[in-house]
Amino acid sequence: MDANKEIRNDELKTAMITLKLQDDKESENYFIEELRKAFFIVPAVDDGKSDELTLMLLSDQNNNNYFQAYTDLDEYNKWSKEEKAKYFILRFDEYANIVISSDEEVKGLVINPFTENIIVDKDFLNRTFKMGKIFIDEEKECSKEVKSIIKKVLKQEDKVLKGYLFNIEKDNIPGYLLVLETKAKDKKKLFDEVGTEILKHVEQINIDIIDSKDNAVKEILKNKKEIYVKK
Repeated sequence: MDANKEIRNDELKTAMITLKLQDDKESENYFIEELRKAFFIVPAVDDGKSDELTLMLLSDQNNNNYFQAYTDLDEYNKWSKEEKAKYFILRFDEYANIVISSDEEVKGLVINPFTENIIVDKDFLNRTFKMGKIFIDEEKECSKEVKSIIKKVLKQEDKVLKGYLFNIEKDNIPGYLLVLETKAKDKKKLFDEVGTEILKHVEQINIDIIDSKDNAVKEILKNKKEIYVKK
């Protein structure tokens, strides 16, 4: 995500207020829909000993620990008054996986704890978003626009031999899986470069890129037609 882009999540804030005022199924569905799209400001601390940042927790009066998530800088500044305080920008699905895989002492996630104070616990994440599960849709046709952009990007990469594209649902969030056959030695570097280039041309897309030799996709590639073949 563009580091200079302002994080707002206005629709999510509206959904949270609605959920607080009328806790019914329609309001919950509205909240879930906006939660899927969210980018959060996530406080972190730098111990000065390594390049890694540690995510900060909040505790309630019963000593239950929660990760923090802020919808915008105004909300974040209600927690931290320090101008140089560090934070990450994380997509909801990225953050949700961190929450679920955390130790038992962390109960979940709290969004805007000093205003709406919405708590999303691990059970809710698992039940609602089926975190950690990937579904590959072999039948549904991928977007022609996305296909066209990806083909143009792959043509620029000399080391890409073939490309296959699938619709997927990862953590119950729609996206794409791009499978590449390549002669590159540093495949991670190549995949990062391809992913970065694709994201320059397509907004709000979730895309994963993996090697065609990966055991997870060998079977589904047998009857799949390539979207790109190097000539």
